[in-house]
Amino acid sequence: MTGTEPTMTDKWTIDVSLQHEPYRVRAEALLRLEDGGEFVGVGIAEAGLRNGSTSQIGAYLAVTRALSDLTAELLETVASDVARSIEVDGLLATPSTN
Repeated sequence: MTGTEPTMTDKWTIDVSLQHEPYRVRAEALLRLEDGGEFVGVGIAEAGLRNGSTSQIGAYLAVTRALSDLTAELLETVASDVARSIEVDGLLATPSTN
């Protein structure tokens, strides 16, 4: 690469929302793709009362779990797409027996 080649840029956005309950935090990580596709990951963690430091730790843990769940969703989709691609390529590459 010489540095003069055009580059393509995609913008994917992750929104994280938290729902605080007295002793639990639920996080949802929503990934939005440019083409309109979406993936969602959910994480739940125990937490202290909302105003305590354990509540912040619970929020961090819930977000971490939501992002991990989101990662698993993406990996599952990629594995499925790759398997489907291999099947299609395999069918197209099979010589005709006629």
